[in-house]
Amino acid sequence: MNKLFISFSILMLLLTSCDIKEEGVSDTLSIEINNPYGTQLITNYKIPFTAKTRAGNDLTSVAVFYVNGQVQNTNEISFDQAGSYEITATATLDGQNISSDTYTANVINPRHSTKILVEDYTATWCTNCPRVAYHLEEAVSQNNHIIPVAIHQSRFPGDDPFGFSEVNTLISDFEITGGLPSPIVNRTIGFVWDETYDTLQTELEKAQPLGLAISSNISGSTLNIDVSVRFDMDMSKKTLNLVLYLTENGLHADQANGTSFYGGQDPIPNFEQKHCLRTALIGLYGTTIPSGETTANAVYHYQFSGSIPAEVSDINNCDIEAFIIDGNNQHAKLINIQKAAVGTNKDFD
Repeated sequence: MNKLFISFSILMLLLTSCDIKEEGVSDTLSIEINNPYGTQLITNYKIPFTAKTRAGNDLTSVAVFYVNGQVQNTNEISFDQAGSYEITATATLDGQNISSDTYTANVINPRHSTKILVEDYTATWCTNCPRVAYHLEEAVSQNNHIIPVAIHQSRFPGDDPFGFSEVNTLISDFEITGGLPSPIVNRTIGFVWDETYDTLQTELEKAQPLGLAISSNISGSTLNIDVSVRFDMDMSKKTLNLVLYLTENGLHADQANGTSFYGGQDPIPNFEQKHCLRTALIGLYGTTIPSGETTANAVYHYQFSGSIPAEVSDINNCDIEAFIIDGNNQHAKLINIQKAAVGTNKDFD
């Protein structure tokens, strides 16, 4: 009986040893491919693919990637047409050539247009600010996917009748050190607009993986807003925040002017101050979207209801700007934005 037990134990040990060896060989001789966005991707968007052994050894820097059998010169792959693509990778590890299983990606055309935000840090006392205002309005007239927001700064109380209460926080957070005017594109630190349309057009040509829709109404003194965010790719590995701005048009005040624009008049009497930021309804950096609601084809819904802000002169002259940022602080760049007049509906586009 003891001999039989010992023989059985030796046999089990040998079988277990073979399993461990075979598992180790499998880990070494195969590559797994992945990316942060899943298997549904969009055209004209750089996708960073990674290659790792099953044991977790990262081979991305030494791997060669292929798309439908064609060698790629980088692991950041962009697809210019919709369709099904097979991605593979090869590498040399310990003198052995190893390859991956096929990663199949379904690539679709983005369902949403790209829009960009230009935050114009300005003031009624700023003598150079009319220049940026002029160029920004000119750019918007060429493409309404450029969404301007004028953020006014007061040097002291009453200095600018439209001064935004949190402007200095934004100026500090976005490291605006060159004074006014400072038009910042897509909340990107250091991206001060050069006042040319071509620069904004370049940003508009970049595909984005999500879009927004806005509807709102006024009930007495209450503003009600519904925002929907639809995802073309799985964004659940990122921290995404929704921000809501309320801006107002039709405001007038004398505008200092040291430029040749608007006839060179100084000051410009009763100048219309457009797109003035009155309040950030849910904070400068908004609210975080639950990751479970940011998967491919998911639609996230957010509802806001609150009293019309005291800063607003006429709610009927106001717009809502809803945008998504990649993060929850000043280092979070804007992904996409939507704009709608208060009391109207703006669908995905």
